[in-house]
Amino acid sequence: MIRAYLPLTGIELARQWPALAPAVALAPGRSQRALGGEEAEVWEYRAMLAAAASIAEDALAAGCPRAVLACDFPDGADTAAVPVTEGVVAIPETVVDPARVVSVHIDDPEGFGLLPEDRAQALAALAESDLLWFDSGEVGDLVELFGQLGADDGLEG
Repeated sequence: MIRAYLPLTGIELARQWPALAPAVALAPGRSQRALGGEEAEVWEYRAMLAAAASIAEDALAAGCPRAVLACDFPDGADTAAVPVTEGVVAIPETVVDPARVVSVHIDDPEGFGLLPEDRAQALAALAESDLLWFDSGEVGDLVELFGQLGADDGLEG
């Protein structure tokens, strides 16, 4: 099993769910997954952080928090993976079956709304912020939340 992280903006999640468009997912490399136990969990966390960082610019442009989906894929789903950073690979054109989503990690919407106006400062604040964890059973609530944020910001489309 490969735990991979699909980075989206909240607006993208709201617009696409449950028929997510193919996208790049980030995962620990094969040797990192082979470590097992806590060491493998550390690499999963690093992959999640890399996924969150990869969508930060888009989230700021959309004016909507990041949403990182944690998904379980079968072994071998990473055959076309390419290294991104040490121990983290990108799996291109990943199609996500909603049943494989195990959790969602998002920016605190209130905290996101309080980010500095300066883009560099906002990116630095996002890099330092912790993501909130939600169970996969709560995706519908998050879709509704992000849909409301998009409507409030005139981003509905």
